[in-house]
Amino acid sequence: MAYYERKLEGSISRWKGGGCKRPLLIQGARRVGKTSLCEHAGMSLFDGDWVRLDFQTDLERMEAIFDWPTDDTAGIVRRISEYLQRPITLGRTLIVLDEVQLSERALNALRFFHGSGQPVIATGSLLGVTTRKRSLPFPSGVEILELHPMDFEEFLAAHGQRSLAEAIRAHSRSGEPYVRHDDACGWYERYTVVGGMPGVVAAFARDGSFDDAASAQDEIDQTYTRDMTDPDNGISGIAARRIWQSLPKQLLRASTKKFKYSDVQRGGRRASLLEPLEWLAAAGMVTIHDLTTSTEAPLFPYRDDEGSFFKVYCADTGLMFHKFGIGAGAYLDPTLRSALSPEFRGALAENYVMQALVANGLKTFYWMPDGNTGRGEIDFVRQTLRGSIVPIEVKSSRNVSAKTFTSFLRAGHARVAVRLSERNFGITELDAPDGQGVSVKSLPLYAAFCIDDALLEG
Repeated sequence: MAYYERKLEGSISRWKGGGCKRPLLIQGARRVGKTSLCEHAGMSLFDGDWVRLDFQTDLERMEAIFDWPTDDTAGIVRRISEYLQRPITLGRTLIVLDEVQLSERALNALRFFHGSGQPVIATGSLLGVTTRKRSLPFPSGVEILELHPMDFEEFLAAHGQRSLAEAIRAHSRSGEPYVRHDDACGWYERYTVVGGMPGVVAAFARDGSFDDAASAQDEIDQTYTRDMTDPDNGISGIAARRIWQSLPKQLLRASTKKFKYSDVQRGGRRASLLEPLEWLAAAGMVTIHDLTTSTEAPLFPYRDDEGSFFKVYCADTGLMFHKFGIGAGAYLDPTLRSALSPEFRGALAENYVMQALVANGLKTFYWMPDGNTGRGEIDFVRQTLRGSIVPIEVKSSRNVSAKTFTSFLRAGHARVAVRLSERNFGITELDAPDGQGVSVKSLPLYAAFCIDDALLEG
């Protein structure tokens, strides 16, 4: 499979430049490209001087490598060299421990490489799940990076559209309309169908076949389903699968899209469904998005007696599109798309924005006044590091009127606001009751990857 440049390469390069003082642990959902990223690092940063232990292939013998005192890092390196029959130079050869969560001893051994000078990168899928059943503590002295599905900027780069991505960033800062707006919208629509799982992107990139992309998505969906229904997970696999299957319905409601246990199964209750839901989130398959009713920092999740005010999004918008069961042609053709449910288009747009914010490491909430589901909501609210509260509204069309958004702005709590829609870039200055203005930054949906605290604070 082709390798596509990932933004996390910069973090790995800085780790290498800093002397690899701590072992690096790259975690993320299955199939997001962790192994390929490590292989690329081995070839580009270590000049091909790297080795890999894949714990999925020969677990019993690989675990024996860590049977002896695990603080003897030189001994571990020697046994890895003997097992692979490959020379390893201490302090120079990169060692990759792939799917390290399968071996508790190997995962625990990472902490002893802290300060050893030996470059070690471990990858882990389902780490948030498997560590719950560990008898040993999670290793300290480890630098952790999170790899997500490819965002829209990485998707553009994979298709030779790096200059388009750079122009989108520039216009996000300036607010000036972009002359290639329609082209960017077209690429955004393709991305919402294909998503950011590297295997799906590769299947689509070969000849632009959405059918090939759908086949790759179906295979990933089946892989995820097998993971969640594995009897060793210690959860109800049936409940987890039903939650996974209910995601489209959860986001399609015209009224508030908060997660409803009754949409999972008739008579569904928090007591029986919360654990499998949290398992899906810990596995990186879904994102749980809490409600807040606050308008001033610090923001906190709203909790009622059931603790049930939250939304659930799919971690990859392409997988979400696939779950709706609608063909790419029906969505990409403007005439056919206009006949589709506006709730469907809105759900896709929200899921896409959630994915972009997560990829940028931004913690957000959705907002409603006093938890009242009948008075409208704001899709995303971000508390910046400086304590500013910024509303981010998402519209899946050119119609951007929203009473709740306007009332939130006029309450005087926001100095900057973001509105994402199909419209071109622009900036509108509004008056606030306290005499200070509110700068409303209008961004096209495709520019969601540009949202960071620097944009939200200025």
